[in-house]
Amino acid sequence: MLLNSVRNKFFWTLDGLKGGLIKNQLNEVELGVKYPNSDKAKDLKNQHTNNIIKHAVETTLYYGNFNNAKTISDFPVIRKTTIQDNFEQFQSYKFKDSDNFKVSTSGSTGVPFFLYQNKGKRNRNHADIIYFFNAASFEIGNRLYELEVWRGHNEKGKLKAWLQNAVQFDISRLTDERIEAFLNLIKKDRQSKKTMLGFASSYEMVAQYLERNNIFLKDTGIIAAIANSEYLNTYTKETLGKHLDTQVLSRYSSEEVGMIAQQTLQSPNNFVINHASYHVEILNLDNDKPVKPGEFGRIVVTDLFNYAMPIIRYDTGDIAKLALNEDGVEVLEQIEGRKMDVIHDSKGNIVSSFVVYTKFYNYYHLLKQYQFIQQGEKEYEVKLNLQGENFEFEDELITSIKSDFGSDANVVITYVDEIPPLSSGKRRKVINNYKKA
Repeated sequence: MLLNSVRNKFFWTLDGLKGGLIKNQLNEVELGVKYPNSDKAKDLKNQHTNNIIKHAVETTLYYGNFNNAKTISDFPVIRKTTIQDNFEQFQSYKFKDSDNFKVSTSGSTGVPFFLYQNKGKRNRNHADIIYFFNAASFEIGNRLYELEVWRGHNEKGKLKAWLQNAVQFDISRLTDERIEAFLNLIKKDRQSKKTMLGFASSYEMVAQYLERNNIFLKDTGIIAAIANSEYLNTYTKETLGKHLDTQVLSRYSSEEVGMIAQQTLQSPNNFVINHASYHVEILNLDNDKPVKPGEFGRIVVTDLFNYAMPIIRYDTGDIAKLALNEDGVEVLEQIEGRKMDVIHDSKGNIVSSFVVYTKFYNYYHLLKQYQFIQQGEKEYEVKLNLQGENFEFEDELITSIKSDFGSDANVVITYVDEIPPLSSGKRRKVINNYKKA
């Protein structure tokens, strides 16, 4: 559409008048993500790494304790609580009185957390997001459907939404009627290029509805559906893609850090790491040594651009499996979600959350919601919110769970009317109350 092209040109013209703050960063991001092993990309990353280390050591009280550090590995791994307990010590005195941006998240633990970002970091973050949107064939100005929990604190004004060509669809109560309303929106929308961005759990509910009602939508113009904030399981990826005739991709990012990795149209199954803006490590679950390709480990991120509050070796609380692509570049083969919600079988071995999701695929047409909870060493609870009155497959489901979690596992099924989301709108499918305790 002509209007979309005008929106695109307006955005980049405005950026040009400001000195190309985002465009220049975007060119650098593209180099660093596409060609991370090139000499130019390595030199740029080394420069940014050395700069953030020097800045952190010289201008913050916390990192001032590590003035002999030369490389990222010379610093300790920190966690959210480390920053919360030493908040002022992480602030750079050079930026403390600047016009910084406050970013906050309740997190999947429900614990409020915020930090500050300087303007340069914000520009870099915008460039990161634009690059990875482009990798899903989305261009600024095209229609974007955002499936979120929209409230006063995050809702865009009408003018801003119009300028961004964004449709804000609230998913607080994603009933069948709301799903029908959403599907009618995209069917009536005459724009030829649309992209979806939303919680993976909302995509799963839409996928279940489409499959349950045997609905297949063609030629809606949906180029890609990007899932964020939550784990995207195989069922949702394949089923939603099949019924909407599109590619479903997963994004890994956080409010406090930014755009870390994403699946792309060229890499639809592996997560392309944002090597340009972050130093990403996958460390052993029990120590701070790097894992080998094919192994799971903790995601530890160093932000190379936040000078207001330097964040070096930040343990995100999530785990992932490291892999190498055909060019020998590190990618993430799987992202499992929070380490504290990694589950174990009755003998203490880690079981991928992917295994849990497969247990419910055969029953999706009977379920509104489900949740799998490890309550003890060998105690597991399954919460089911049913479509109808009865579930005749209890024994079959319990046997299937025991086949992976142990014949001595004690599995209890509880029927509920609702599994409420967190305040953020996320819906946790897998919880480990045993390890948490």
